[in-house]
Amino acid sequence: MTILCDDLTLEEVKRYTQQIKLQNIGVSGQLKLKHAKVLCVGAGGLGSPLLSYLSAAGIGTLGIVDDDRIELENLHRQLLYRGHHVGMPKATTAQAQLTELNPDVQVISYPLRLTVDNASEIIAAYDIIADCTDNFSSRYLLNDMCFRLNKPLVSASISQYQGQCTMFNGKQGPCLRCLFPECRDEEVLNCEDGGVLGVLPGLLGMIQASEIIKWVLQDGEPLAGKVLAVDIRTLDFRLFRLPQNPDCDLCVHYRNIDLLQKHNTCMRVKSRMNEYIITPQELNEKLKNNEDIQLIDVRTQEKHQAFNIGGRLIPSDELADRLHELDPDKLIVTYCTSGGRSMRALQLLVNSGFKLVKSLDGGMTAWQQTDFSR
Repeated sequence: MTILCDDLTLEEVKRYTQQIKLQNIGVSGQLKLKHAKVLCVGAGGLGSPLLSYLSAAGIGTLGIVDDDRIELENLHRQLLYRGHHVGMPKATTAQAQLTELNPDVQVISYPLRLTVDNASEIIAAYDIIADCTDNFSSRYLLNDMCFRLNKPLVSASISQYQGQCTMFNGKQGPCLRCLFPECRDEEVLNCEDGGVLGVLPGLLGMIQASEIIKWVLQDGEPLAGKVLAVDIRTLDFRLFRLPQNPDCDLCVHYRNIDLLQKHNTCMRVKSRMNEYIITPQELNEKLKNNEDIQLIDVRTQEKHQAFNIGGRLIPSDELADRLHELDPDKLIVTYCTSGGRSMRALQLLVNSGFKLVKSLDGGMTAWQQTDFSR
């Protein structure tokens, strides 16, 4: 292997030749990309294009955090995956795909959920972070940890036909809490509940990738202190100034971050939900023993007809209006495809005063993969 230009190989020079030709990149810029370490949290609609383009550009180290599995309904927007990947973990599958795309890039997978307990250790190992998550609980966690560790965070979000992207520049502010002081999960439809046009996360993921490359090269004008909003139906791109909120608990008043996490409504709900989980093995045992359980499928009618484990179909968007159909004195177990929608349904039940509630961990995906003979 011939080493050129300090530590670029001849093959790397050939691979990135069109980038190296650019006046503001050159060999020195390509070396910056090679030495950069980027963490992507979420390997779905946003993470899929972001990771693909960063790998192709020659980012030296890519980290991927995601505890989800690939579903057929992901494939119209998550082009990193193929049909035969359905049911496989996103993080490790993305790792294999990216390694095939560019074997010169080191890809590290974390097939787990980012939490208060592990976020600091994982984030600290990287130069810049990409928020490709789909809920405000994770966004607040990333925002607070990146502020604490003084790491730049490039964040994007999508809903149906609209999306936005911004950059939070470590401790310099503004931060996510300037834009959204309180949890907003219940006000935003994610892809599973509201649908999404597949090209939208592709567009936003590429914008995130370009922001990261610009930051690594220290070239161009970053989105720090600004929000880029996109409407895919009208191709309307608007750039808004994001001022620092003078009352922001985090980046202005520097209140204790651990306390902010503990008092964040979204994080409290997420941690409290752990006690309401039921595994496929546990549910199967209860069904075998003919326990009196109210099984509630919160998916669509089409999915229920294709495969279900019994019980009553109450789609998640109808649940609030059909609570009177449920017996509060009997155990209610909600289930969906992979667990996310079921957990939101469970949260609605808990907030409505139901005490005997569980959500099937991993949903139908985990159920079908479980060997009940053991």
